[in-house]
Amino acid sequence: MKNNTKDVISTLQIIYNSTFMPIHLFENGKCICSIPASELPEDFIIAYRNNLISSNRSLYYYSTKEFLLVGMIKRDTNDLDIIIGPVSTTALSEADIDSLIASYCLPVDYKNQIWDFYDRTPRFTMSQFLNIMALLNKELNGNIIDPFMYFGLTDTTKKQSVGKHHSHALIENKEHSQFHDTYFFEQQYYGYIERGDLDGLQQFIKQVPSFTEGRTSNDSLRQAKNIFISSTAIITRRAIAGGLDIETAYQLSDSYIQEAEKMSDQASILALNATAAIDFTSRVAEARIPKGMPEDIYLAIQFIANHVNQNVSVKEIAKHLNMDRTTLSKKFKRALGFNISSYIMRRKLEEAKSLLTYTDKTISEISEYLCFSTQSYFQNVFKAKYKMTPKEYRQNQKK
Repeated sequence: MKNNTKDVISTLQIIYNSTFMPIHLFENGKCICSIPASELPEDFIIAYRNNLISSNRSLYYYSTKEFLLVGMIKRDTNDLDIIIGPVSTTALSEADIDSLIASYCLPVDYKNQIWDFYDRTPRFTMSQFLNIMALLNKELNGNIIDPFMYFGLTDTTKKQSVGKHHSHALIENKEHSQFHDTYFFEQQYYGYIERGDLDGLQQFIKQVPSFTEGRTSNDSLRQAKNIFISSTAIITRRAIAGGLDIETAYQLSDSYIQEAEKMSDQASILALNATAAIDFTSRVAEARIPKGMPEDIYLAIQFIANHVNQNVSVKEIAKHLNMDRTTLSKKFKRALGFNISSYIMRRKLEEAKSLLTYTDKTISEISEYLCFSTQSYFQNVFKAKYKMTPKEYRQNQKK
C-alpha cells in the first residue's frame, strides 16, 4: 500500500534530519515540499528536474561538470517524484558556483544564496547518495532494490572484457619479449621520497635507465597524464609514510594532478613529474617525523597540521585524543625528542614559509591567519628560526 502525501513528507523530514540530504517533493509536476525550506531557489531545482524527468526509470541520477550529484525517485503511479541534491562529492570553488549560475541561466543575485547553501551542506560519497535513493524508493514504491545492481555498477561484463584484453596482451608481450620492467626502479625512486633524501633523488633522476612502460591509453598525451596521476598517487602515500601530514600531501597531490591535466605536451608533464617528486621529497625532509611512532602521537601531529591557523593548545589536542594533557606531553617528547609546544610553533612557521612563497598575503595577514599574538612576535620567532625576517625570506624566494 502506497503512503499518502502527508506520510511521505513526514518520512522525508526524518531522512533529512538523519542525513542532511536536500530533498524536494513534486506532486503532478509541482514542488509541494522543500527540505530544508527555502534554502535553494526553486527554479534552480526545477532546472535539474527537467534534466531527469524524461527518463522512464523509477530511479535516475546524473553528475554535473561541477561534481554535483542529482537524483530522481518516481512513484510507480507517476503522481509523486522526489529530487535529491544537488550535493557535492568535493568542495566547490567560486568558479563552480559561477558555472552553475551560467549553466542554468540563473540570476547573479542567487550566487550568495547558493554559496551559503553548499557551505552548510555536507559532502556525500557516491555510495551514500545511491543508498539514500534506494531508501526513498522504498518509501515511495515499497520495494527494496540494490542500487549498485540497479544502476549496473557491478557489471560483470566489464570483468570479462578486461580479462580478454589482459590475456591477449600477455600473449603479445611474451611473444615479443616486452615486459614491464619498472618495478625495481620504482622501489628506489619512491624510497628516496619516503626518506626525504633530496640529494639522492636528484642524482637518481639524472641517471634514469631506459625501461618499458605499460600502455594505459591509445593517445600519447593521455598516456603521459595517466602515468603522472598514478605516479603522484604513489608519491603521495610514500610521502605520508615518510612523515608528511595527510592533508598537505593530498592537497598537494590534487594541485599537481590538476596542473598536469592543463598541459598539452608530454615533455611538460615529464618535467612536472620531476618537480612534484622533488617538492614532496623536500617537504618530507622538513617534516622529519620518525616512522613507527605510536598511533595517538601520529594523530596528534595530524591534528596540529590541520589546525595551524587556529590558536591550538596542548589541552585542546589532549581533549581531541581523549588523553590527559600531562600524559600526552610526556609521550610526545619521548616519541619525537622535542616537546609538543615546540612542534606547534614549528608547524606554524613552516606554514608561514609556504604562504610567503606561494601567496600574496601580507606579513600582517599571515601573522593574523596563523594566530600569532602580534606581527612583531611573528617576525621575531621567524627570524630566530630561519635567520632572516619574513620579508627577506619572501624576497629570496623570488630570486
